[in-house]
Amino acid sequence: MHASEFSQLVEDCGGPVAARERLQPYVSPARQQRIAEVLDARVASIEVAIEQPADPHNAAAIVRTAEALGAGMVHAVTETSGILRARKVTRGTYYWMETRHHRDFASFEADIRARGMLLAGACVDEASSVELQQLPVTRPMCVVFGNEKNGLSDAARSRCDMLFHVEMYGMCESLNLSVSAAISLHNLLGRRRRVLGRMGDIDTTRRTWLEAKWYAKALDERLIRRALTEERCG
Repeated sequence: MHASEFSQLVEDCGGPVAARERLQPYVSPARQQRIAEVLDARVASIEVAIEQPADPHNAAAIVRTAEALGAGMVHAVTETSGILRARKVTRGTYYWMETRHHRDFASFEADIRARGMLLAGACVDEASSVELQQLPVTRPMCVVFGNEKNGLSDAARSRCDMLFHVEMYGMCESLNLSVSAAISLHNLLGRRRRVLGRMGDIDTTRRTWLEAKWYAKALDERLIRRALTEERCG
């Protein structure tokens, strides 16, 4: 089912709470429990972005890592649509990871700032770049990585609140993009959870919407339509 159709059905049946209640009886208890466990550990306050990725496989690999570790969202800043949805690389995890596509850095930054998040750019060749461990986790944050060839653009660097790098102690001068993102997310999510004192921080409204959306993923499209239309007045 196309996302726009599902969104309209949810709106027409009274919103995410009503949609979740209509769909819940058709989802197995085991599936419901697994969804609840994943959402309990989802850290909405840590997000990741990729600016103009050169290799779609690396971008898609970040989606897989972010979902596995429980990050809040993955952003792609590029004119190329669908770059985060490579089925073979993500192993289907894009179905369970919130993603957003932005055609330019200005629209991406507006999204981040509107939600009160800090913006930290991965950069190894700036004197002001701090070590990953020094990034603060007391506030919501989105970390942004540049492409594999040129790194972050000058414009992106200038708009970041902080620049950071992953510490390296060997002869290697750089890390693969998806590896750098994985190391960074693992570090930031671990420290953020310790600050929170719990595994996740997703708010009730967002959680309810995701529950309804994820319940629907287990069901046939015809059943979804029937549950969200014919039965809504029952």
